[in-house]
Amino acid sequence: MKIYGITIKPTSSFGTPLKGDTIFGHFCWQTAEDQTLLNHGLDYWIEQYGETPFAVFSSAWPVLQQAEELMYAIARPAGLEPDTKEKLSRRDKILRNKADKKRKWLLVDTSMQVKLTEEHLKSDANLFEIFLQSRKPADVKPLRLLGKDQQKICTPVTQAHNSINRLTMTTGSGEFAPFSHDNFQYLPGLSLIIFVAVNEQALNADQLQIAFERIGNWGYGRDASAGLGRFTVESVREQPWPTTDSSATACYTLGPSVPQKDSFDPCYATPFTRFGRHGSALACSANPFKKPVIMADEGALLFPTDRKIFAFPYIGSAVKNVSAADERTVAQGYSLYLPC
Repeated sequence: MKIYGITIKPTSSFGTPLKGDTIFGHFCWQTAEDQTLLNHGLDYWIEQYGETPFAVFSSAWPVLQQAEELMYAIARPAGLEPDTKEKLSRRDKILRNKADKKRKWLLVDTSMQVKLTEEHLKSDANLFEIFLQSRKPADVKPLRLLGKDQQKICTPVTQAHNSINRLTMTTGSGEFAPFSHDNFQYLPGLSLIIFVAVNEQALNADQLQIAFERIGNWGYGRDASAGLGRFTVESVREQPWPTTDSSATACYTLGPSVPQKDSFDPCYATPFTRFGRHGSALACSANPFKKPVIMADEGALLFPTDRKIFAFPYIGSAVKNVSAADERTVAQGYSLYLPC
């Protein structure tokens, strides 16, 4: 498989997090609507998805410039605890743990080598400062005026909605009362990167770029018809990936996954439940919702019981039988990982 990095720039707020399994669903709908985006067509590759995935997408991660070096901010690995060998008072331990919990990001460079050291762990405030260092002075001044709670890479925003009663042509009470949705937005000018491993027999970089340009134009996730989920594609480039040496003992995942049964021990992961929903034409079917799938969220640290796991750039499994509307439906239970 060949691995690419798809760099995108958000141009609107988002209603749905840019997680790997949802990105996979959006890509599949693009290939279903345009058979030229996937060699042999989507049905051909879905049939063998359980044994041979044609594409595995990561979640989207912030791209930053630090001291003229390109860096990616990925999730802090689950289960990573601070060094407790140092003798501290109870008060100092509490203060240290409180500060440590804020450092929820891990910086990696373009070599994608994971270094689990304190200087690579960053908080939202740290990433905000790194981002400002790469901006022009005219762009920095308005960002400095943001409140302390907003000085982060991604901030929550609230969007108001109205339901119109077509009999009175006004809003009202009950089901016609105004309501709001919680969305989120990235800092203006910030780029994100999505990593994807693809089967070269299935598609290439040009097909990936066309599909993602269309997703960005039409919108990603919830309320795309209201203007959310828009982005532009900056580049699709082949991404260097670390090779596994004899010292690697764990897999750090870059997207939600359903790890293979009895293949990892121990596992450090945050449980994540995907309440999936169909898109496109099936969104209007009698059963638009999929069965819930419990996954290990991105940033999991999984220790393989067999080193054969390291022979592939991804771990996990396909999730079938998740839809009552179309039995062919599968969910991406695979995730790209970094050996560490």
